[in-house]
Amino acid sequence: MSDEVYLNGEMVPRAEARISPFDRGFLYGDGLFETVRIVNGVPFRLCRHLERMNRSCATLGWGRQLDPEKLRAATEALIERNAVADGYLRITASRGPFEGKLTDLEAASPTVLIDAHAMDLPPLDSPPDYVLARSPYRAEPTSPVVRHKTLSYQAYLLALAEARAKGADDVYFVNSGGHLTEGATVNLFFVRAGAVCTPDEGCGLLPGVTREAVMELCEAQGTPVRPGEFTPEELIQAEEAFCTNSLRGVVRMSRLLGPPDTEFGRSPVTAALRAAYAALVDAECRRE
Repeated sequence: MSDEVYLNGEMVPRAEARISPFDRGFLYGDGLFETVRIVNGVPFRLCRHLERMNRSCATLGWGRQLDPEKLRAATEALIERNAVADGYLRITASRGPFEGKLTDLEAASPTVLIDAHAMDLPPLDSPPDYVLARSPYRAEPTSPVVRHKTLSYQAYLLALAEARAKGADDVYFVNSGGHLTEGATVNLFFVRAGAVCTPDEGCGLLPGVTREAVMELCEAQGTPVRPGEFTPEELIQAEEAFCTNSLRGVVRMSRLLGPPDTEFGRSPVTAALRAAYAALVDAECRRE
């Protein structure tokens, strides 16, 4: 079994992988990344992640697309070389070397790193519950990067560290208009009157691949789904709540840290969606 990464077209031993200190990703956080769960040696909905990354490339002025077929082939080869049955995949791409002009946004020679390794992740049909705390930092829906998974991750890391110091697993952000957005590593959902509610993309959030899958499952099950503008009070008053994440799937929220502290009781809608999501991943990642 190898322990390698893919770096700019080559398979390289992990301990020998090197990126220039003059890369724009290192200097300015000028890049993108995707994290994907590997199940049975198959990265779940890799194509959706690559499509999202390329949409970001287009919106953020890279002037080129990353070749999805080349990245898919490299990912599959790396998973096989590292013998990853179940684990973690991360694709990182920066705009490339800094050539002396900050506003030269064309990614003439992007840096691409792919990492795939085994990881002991909780089963998708029974991930541990999450506790969330409200972040004191406001999200800004007009930020040019808010809908993209960028390397400029400092604000999320600070908020997440503060939440975990309080005993929470993640945070939930409220935007400058007073509406819910997302967590540091999760998308948010809650249930009211039998409908599944989730902040709309216009509130300022990353449109998650797992979020998308859950909304598809709601439609398939005949469960009403309502994207929209929601206040923290509506989350606090919800019948049940859950969050989604590419590595953990559908995760029940058991508690929100206050004020006021909020406990969520039985979660039948969450349980049904969690089971359906686990079955979906198993079906799409099943090797013939």
